[in-house]
Formats: sequence, C-alpha cells, structure tokens
Amino acid sequence: MATPRTQLLVEELASESNGCAMLRIHGELDISSADQLRRAVAPHLAAGGRLVLDLSQVTFCDSTGLAVLVGFHKRLAAVGGGLELYAPVQRVQHLLMITGLNRVFTVRAVGGTETP
Repeated sequence: MATPRTQLLVEELASESNGCAMLRIHGELDISSADQLRRAVAPHLAAGGRLVLDLSQVTFCDSTGLAVLVGFHKRLAAVGGGLELYAPVQRVQHLLMITGLNRVFTVRAVGGTETP
C-alpha cells in the first residue's frame, strides 16, 4: 500500500530587492512535504536577508517540519539574515511553545504583535 503524499503549496506574497521575502505556506508540513518546502524556499535562503513565513494556512506540522524551519533559521542567521514566523495556527503555535522554539524564532501574530 502506497503512502499518500501530503499536500503543500508555497505562495510568494512579496519579494523585495533588499532581500526580504514573504511566503505563505498552505497545507501539511511533514516528512513527505519537507523537501518540497526546502526547494521552494532555497532561492530565498541563498539571497540571505529576512524571510517571513506565513503559517496561517498550515494545517499540520510534525518534527520534520520543525527541523526544516530550524534549518532555515540557521542558514539565514549564518549570513546575517533572519527568519520570522507569521500567524501560526493554534496547533503550530502550541508545538512551538512546547518545544521551546518560540524562543528561537521571531513569531508574530496577526496584527504584528510578537507572541511570547
């Protein structure tokens, strides 16, 4: 029996010449979609700068998804850039809190306020 592939869509919302980009992630961020996300984000990592990932449409995230986000954070920090997670849904926000990653990433709620 074949394992069904989870659906993931990466939508570019904004990309500025100063290296700042905003991408919206739709769907499940897990082991079967992690490589797809890496490929979609790779050009933005190569540019350095600031990357904002809108997680308002992420329906599921597992440990592989978290590891991908940590990898993005490390690559951007190494070149003086930064990663911001915007509007994560409640279940993803909870996952960030219980893993302590809410203290590693800049996490912003809708309206621009930073979450603890």
